[in-house]
Amino acid sequence: MSLFAWRAPELRRFDRWATPVLAAVALVVLLGETLRPLRRRTRPRTERWPRNVAVAGPSLLLLRLALLPAMVGLAQRGRSRGALARVAAPARLVLEWLLLDYVAYTWHRLLHAPLLWRLHRVHHLDRDMDLTTAWRFHFGEMLASIPYRGALPALLGVRPGTVLAYEALFEAGTAFHHSNWRLPLALERSVVRVLVTPRMHGIHHSDVRRETQSNFGVVLTLWDRLHRTLRLHVPQQDLTIGVPAYPEAPAQSAAQLLCLPLTPLRPWARPDGTVPDRQRPAQSTNWRTSPMLLSCPGAGMAGRVLQP
Repeated sequence: MSLFAWRAPELRRFDRWATPVLAAVALVVLLGETLRPLRRRTRPRTERWPRNVAVAGPSLLLLRLALLPAMVGLAQRGRSRGALARVAAPARLVLEWLLLDYVAYTWHRLLHAPLLWRLHRVHHLDRDMDLTTAWRFHFGEMLASIPYRGALPALLGVRPGTVLAYEALFEAGTAFHHSNWRLPLALERSVVRVLVTPRMHGIHHSDVRRETQSNFGVVLTLWDRLHRTLRLHVPQQDLTIGVPAYPEAPAQSAAQLLCLPLTPLRPWARPDGTVPDRQRPAQSTNWRTSPMLLSCPGAGMAGRVLQP
């Protein structure tokens, strides 16, 4: 049995249903962020979009030709052997989905460690966020994710069909929470109780380091809550998107971005040595009783409501 299940029937079915679904999601997100933008753009779309699409091209190609076939191939080997194989069908499906989302959360945290940050910084160097940011990943990051995102679920017995169904949700969620779509604040405050939203993930792309080291969730906010990495209190108008060590990022070509992992890492500081920071909020005393208050890292258990 090949590691890469290129001819698996699950992949053919995935192509038939997931492609139009994800295209529809992308269209809705594009319309939403165009008609109701959340943050003011710092660079024109005509400058960013061609570069982001050029960086995304090899990554999206390897997603379909390497990552998905590897995840399916590994899942085919492990679906009858892992611990989940002994769980009854309804409970097994729920556990599979939770496991896959937790693997995505922990993988995202690993991407912010020095070795993998060499690849992941290509994504964070975008100085604005929109639908194209959701696709702007280095192809090396896609390849590096295979052993972790493919092997761990397979060892526990996640089935191939569940892997692909979750991957469609993963891609849809990534498009949604990277968007520049201003949802009604009351609606987003309700949604963020369960799902990662544009305001929440925008904070993760802040140039303030402790904010970048938060909000790692992909679909569910559950894992950020459990690991105390949830941060919601930063107003969007106060955010500066990007990495402070790279002021030249808007002028970088796609070729330069694709070669970036070969260059040395830079300290999290501006070229003049200053480090972006933000005043920490005063601690709240009623976080236990208010359902709208959520913990944020670096501030004890002080709670904050999602800000406009």
